[in-house]
Amino acid sequence: MKKLNWGWRIVILYGGFMSLILFLVWKTTTVKDDLVAPDYYAKELKFQEQIDKQKRTHELKEQLSWNVHGKKVAIQFPVAMLDKKVKAEILFYNASDDKRDFTISCSPDSAGMCEVNSDKFKHGVYEMKIDWSAGGVGYYNEGTINIH
Repeated sequence: MKKLNWGWRIVILYGGFMSLILFLVWKTTTVKDDLVAPDYYAKELKFQEQIDKQKRTHELKEQLSWNVHGKKVAIQFPVAMLDKKVKAEILFYNASDDKRDFTISCSPDSAGMCEVNSDKFKHGVYEMKIDWSAGGVGYYNEGTINIH
C-alpha cells in the first residue's frame, strides 16, 4: 500500500476544516433568533420612566394581584385606586415563541377586577407586563403566569 505524501495530507486537512466551517455557517443561518422587542433600542431610552413607575408601584399600600384559571387571567387592582380612572395595557410575552405574544387593553370593573379570557393563550409560561395608570399617574407590574 502506498503512503500519502505530506501535500495530500495538507489538502485533506484543509478540506475537512473548510467543510466544518461551511457546516457551522449553514447551522447558524437556520437558528431562530427572536428579539424580546423589535424596537428594543427605543424602549431602552424610556427605561428610566419605567423605573419611576415601578418605584411608585412598590410604594402602594395595596399591590396588584392576579389568579389564573385555565385560559382566564383575573387581575385585581388596588381598591384605593377605584375612585380614579384606571386603565391598563397588558403584554403577555412568551419567551419560547414570539408568535404567542399579544397585548390587551383593559379597564377594571367597579370591584377593581379586570378579566382576560383569550383564545390566544397557548399552553406554556408567559411573562405578564402590566403598564397601568390611575388618575394620570403611571404604574408598572410584572409577573409570570403558567397557562395549562
